[in-house]
Amino acid sequence: MGERIQITVAKSAGFCPGVKNAIDKVLELAKHSQKHIYTLGPLIHNKQVIETLKEKNINAVNSVDEIKDKNAILVIRAHGIPPEEEAALRSHGMEVVDATCPLVKHVQENIREHAQKGYATIIVGDRDHAEVIGLMGYTQGKGYVVNGPEEIKDLPRLEKANIVAQTTQEGHVFLAAADEARKIARELAVSNTICNPTRQRQKETVELSRDSDLVIVVGGKNSANTARLFQICERLAKKTVHIEKEDELKAALFEGASKIFITAGASTPSWMIEKVLEKARELAGRAESPLLEKLAFGWKLLVTGSLYTAVAAASLTYVCMKLEGAPVSGKFLLMAGLFAFSLHIANRAVEKGAAAPDRARKLLFVDYRAQSRFTAMLCGALAIFLSAALGWKVFLTAAFFWSAGMLYPYKLPLGFEKFGNFPASKDILTALGWAFMCAYAPGLWHGGALSNSTQLAVFFAFLLVFTRSVLFGVSHAHSDMIVGNENFYKAAGPRLTYFTLFAIFILLSAILISLKGAGWKPELAASLLTGMLYYLGLMLFFCFSRIPERITAETLIDTQFLILAALAWKA
Repeated sequence: MGERIQITVAKSAGFCPGVKNAIDKVLELAKHSQKHIYTLGPLIHNKQVIETLKEKNINAVNSVDEIKDKNAILVIRAHGIPPEEEAALRSHGMEVVDATCPLVKHVQENIREHAQKGYATIIVGDRDHAEVIGLMGYTQGKGYVVNGPEEIKDLPRLEKANIVAQTTQEGHVFLAAADEARKIARELAVSNTICNPTRQRQKETVELSRDSDLVIVVGGKNSANTARLFQICERLAKKTVHIEKEDELKAALFEGASKIFITAGASTPSWMIEKVLEKARELAGRAESPLLEKLAFGWKLLVTGSLYTAVAAASLTYVCMKLEGAPVSGKFLLMAGLFAFSLHIANRAVEKGAAAPDRARKLLFVDYRAQSRFTAMLCGALAIFLSAALGWKVFLTAAFFWSAGMLYPYKLPLGFEKFGNFPASKDILTALGWAFMCAYAPGLWHGGALSNSTQLAVFFAFLLVFTRSVLFGVSHAHSDMIVGNENFYKAAGPRLTYFTLFAIFILLSAILISLKGAGWKPELAASLLTGMLYYLGLMLFFCFSRIPERITAETLIDTQFLILAALAWKA
């Protein structure tokens, strides 16, 4: 066996706050408005994300003259624009939404304030970059752009000057430029406007590149901050490569590389970085155990193919039937599994950046949406067919929830669109559907649909599945998936999300403690209470640790149902 290969991914990699802010704004506009949405230039410098936005009918234009529909919405991209250009845009009468990064806004205001006091402005950055072009508009005609300290000597003598940085500039370049600027300005205000996410990204890159045999920089070829990361790494590492997608990696790159570092620009989503990591492991791990590689691939196949979700749904159904005192029926376990599998694989098919490795995606048809939908339709039809044998009430309700789940991702004039605009709508609908299939349907069949035990099981299932869906949303958000306020985590924010999850834990635990104390199935209540400790540990892990990559996160989340089923069986 060859030398052990170590692959490290930058903790700071993924969308920066400014990029997330811009994407969230256009997604909410697309969700709540019927108007056409355009961005003035690409919203961010990442081709794959721009393609995803196009699929949601959010298109980039180079000029307002390209927009024929004057009732459309025009979005100012994250890099910002000059104030006179913004005023001209608004004079056209269409709705204009400003998605400029708040940190870029801060630089604009800094320049404006100093310019009003008579200061000339020196911007350290790329003169052709959209952000710098926008910043120049705030200098009141007294602005200069330099790439670095060597260009300062070409500037005229200045009485009062304010030197600022493009937000993604290298720190040492800006400080060196400031030193040179002191020689040509009688009075110099030094405004270090490099944003904190960039500082952290560059600091981590410097520290880890020094000891790396190979550095992989992921991001758009037209992204300035990605290009700077590449330049930093190229100076420090033995070998550096700049790629946009994982398929640009070749096996020859990894020859002799035992320490590999992966970093990315601010406009590169985490799901793209995960794909690069997967490909790097595949190409670099050939010297490692083929058995481990096959086992890892098999597990990814199980999780990304929604099979593990089906097992989780069947496990929850088993727990609910135990709570209800209903005889455990294989029909209900199969029906719930098929129901969850069908909806999960259908929704995964419309996701951009599904976490499955290439081989798994092809095998499971996740790359081919028509085949994915066919698989989802077939399994859903089987679930509905099974429900028909259990009475028309079960059949109609199952058909309703399955149809709602299948139609949810699409804009349809049937009321689904209004529900989809409701915050956390996806999490609520998922929890309702699972609660019906896993708890209410067995109770209805057993003749106790209105019994206390069935109502308890439905409540128990709803809260557990709501928690599951919210944690999935946390994972998706941290993977920079293109999601909106239908996700509770995106709508509520981290603090309220974790407060809600801990409140659910306390409520469910209190109910189980009360049941045990009242002597109602005390062994089962005690076992499920023990299982809640996994629930608690999972929330603490997500709250205080770095969110793991999606395959691991989905495994951890759905495992809670298997643990509860095992404890219920033992009881």
